Amino acid sequence: MTTIAVFLFSFFTIANPAPPDSISLEYCYRQAYENYPIAQNIELQRKITGLNVDIANSGYFPQVNASGKATYQSEVTEFSTPNGGGPPPISKDQYEASVDVTQTIFNAGAVGIRKDLERAEGEQKVNSLKVQLHDIRSQVDQVYFGILMSQQQAKTINLLLNNLNEQLSTVRSRVENGVLLASQQHILEAELIKTRQDSAETRSNIRAGYKVLGELIGENIPVNVELTLPKTEVNYRSLQPQRPEYEEFKSAERVIDEQRKLSATAKWPHLAAFGTAAYGRPGLNFLNNDFHDYYIAGLRVQWNLWDFVNAGRKSEALQLRSRQISQNREVFTRQLNAQLHRIGERIETIRENIDRDRQIVELRDQIVEETASQLKHGVITATEYITELTQANQAQLSLFINRVRLAQAQTEYATALGISVNKIND
Repeated sequence: MTTIAVFLFSFFTIANPAPPDSISLEYCYRQAYENYPIAQNIELQRKITGLNVDIANSGYFPQVNASGKATYQSEVTEFSTPNGGGPPPISKDQYEASVDVTQTIFNAGAVGIRKDLERAEGEQKVNSLKVQLHDIRSQVDQVYFGILMSQQQAKTINLLLNNLNEQLSTVRSRVENGVLLASQQHILEAELIKTRQDSAETRSNIRAGYKVLGELIGENIPVNVELTLPKTEVNYRSLQPQRPEYEEFKSAERVIDEQRKLSATAKWPHLAAFGTAAYGRPGLNFLNNDFHDYYIAGLRVQWNLWDFVNAGRKSEALQLRSRQISQNREVFTRQLNAQLHRIGERIETIRENIDRDRQIVELRDQIVEETASQLKHGVITATEYITELTQANQAQLSLFINRVRLAQAQTEYATALGISVNKIND
């Protein structure tokens, strides 16, 4: 291989790395949090908040307005004396170009409070997006474990196919030798066809599951990539919830606090300095009919009686909203605790069922061995053998599925808590 060929091979290998042989549930979480559009909206919201804070910060700076006007009026003030003298008449066409500057001197800290309010509202929106992103985690759980269950079902079907093929080979030989009737062979062949149909349907479900999971985490996952089963030994009852909803409640309360502070600034008068520089005619001296520049400067105090009266009402309304948030937090906590209790009971039930499944599988395997020998010697029919084989297969499938269900229930518990799956492991 030439040097150029080696270079190109290395480049494309790095640019297009081979997919991993296996991925974990935590990996899917990370990819979903990084690639899902909601995660990108979080970063956009942070940028929006930064811009809004900058806009609010401009309240510290002088406010500058430029304006101009040209007017014509039908009559003007005229001055005359009995002798016909007096100042020259004022022009009916008048012009003015001006720059107005206003600088706030005192507003009870309203600008700083507005900046804090923008930050609080931005944080609340980010936390709201995190709540939506947490819902994606629940979807990842459902799809991930749906694939695992279908894979366990596929493994059980493959075991059944191998067993049927083995017994069919034996029965076919004995039919050819005249020991068994041909109907026994046909029964096994029909069951084999049905099992292959089940296998094809299960493989289709697995392929569909991988595509859905890929959409959720933002990457293509080949069907041959193994999904690892999370560990199932947990001490979940000692863990505390870390749900994003609690941060959303906290940020909502912070927004109300800042709104309360802002409404309190209305009780105080606002003081500002202002100035206007202009050029035109006539100016402040309307008897001067020439174009000239002029200016005015001063202080302005503003205080609105109704703003003072309504400040108390706004504070009371915000206090009621704060109570609503507290009640919503209490409702959410009660619902979460109820959900955790239900999942905890389901975990214990699945553990008990796994112990029973192991016993049933052991007994069913012994029965299948005995019926296989009886079928070989023509003591029982193929139908009776298939019945026992199916029951043994269902017992094995139940054990496999319950193992996945146990991991799924414990993962669901971790998702309900809002913590990493790894943190629930002992």
